[in-house]
Amino acid sequence: MKNCKLSKDEQQRRKELASHVREMICEQMPVEAQDETSLMMGYRDYYLQISFSDLHPLMVFCLAKALIKPSTVKQQRMANDLNLRSILGSHAINEEVGCYSYRATHWLDAEMEPERFFEILNRCVDEANKGFLKLAS
Repeated sequence: MKNCKLSKDEQQRRKELASHVREMICEQMPVEAQDETSLMMGYRDYYLQISFSDLHPLMVFCLAKALIKPSTVKQQRMANDLNLRSILGSHAINEEVGCYSYRATHWLDAEMEPERFFEILNRCVDEANKGFLKLAS
């Protein structure tokens, strides 16, 4: 595929979509920190980072939770197995910081209402819970 050349109107439309969703999230949730691309906060016992890409336009959820003890080879294999069966996102164990994470990417191709946003977010959390509980047991 060759580089995609977007019109200025389409670039602006995508930027506005991401901006509107970001503003909506800030109105709906207690954002603890943010930078040019991401919002960070706690949500349902997870550290949540929501990142945006204006160009694509994408919204990326990353949910992380500390693991009580260092991961084992068995847990790493289980994470790989979870990824083979996961349609929505990916599961990972980060040895350096001792945490489990779940990451999912969603297209922002239309305006998003709070109800739809929370439906997507809660499905991500449900999937993360399945992975975390499997790895933590």
